[in-house]
Amino acid sequence: MKYLLACIVVIYSMPLLAQNGGKVNSYQEQISSRRMAEAKQLWITMQRDGFTETTVAALDFTFFSNDKNGVESLVKALSENYTAETSKANEEGYWLIKGTTRPYGNEFNKEQWFGWVEFMLSLGFSNNAVFSTWSVYDPKSKKTWSSEEIDVE
Repeated sequence: MKYLLACIVVIYSMPLLAQNGGKVNSYQEQISSRRMAEAKQLWITMQRDGFTETTVAALDFTFFSNDKNGVESLVKALSENYTAETSKANEEGYWLIKGTTRPYGNEFNKEQWFGWVEFMLSLGFSNNAVFSTWSVYDPKSKKTWSSEEIDVE
């Protein structure tokens, strides 16, 4: 399964990064920097708590957007490898896109972990959405690690 995750990241990231000449705006740079810092801190915490490259874990994630067409496009792209659904956000004019790998899990190493976060950022931006939060659940240990618990600012 970890090889599938790596292939998905490579296949989808290449054309997404090529859009707009690979350039991102300052907001996207700020969000990307924050998410990658969260990913780094989360990886350290997960390792400290016993997560290994052979841990089979479920990934849950959330995007938000105010672009209905982008939401539909994002859900379509996500549905190729994840279960994804949309709902109206509490804030007027916004939607939430929630997804998961459940009931399946993935094994991943550090490189694949960061690649997945980069992929989700790129996929979100290319569909006018923001990759906002994610969590990792290990059903064997019953531990959950969430990006929402990380403060990098």
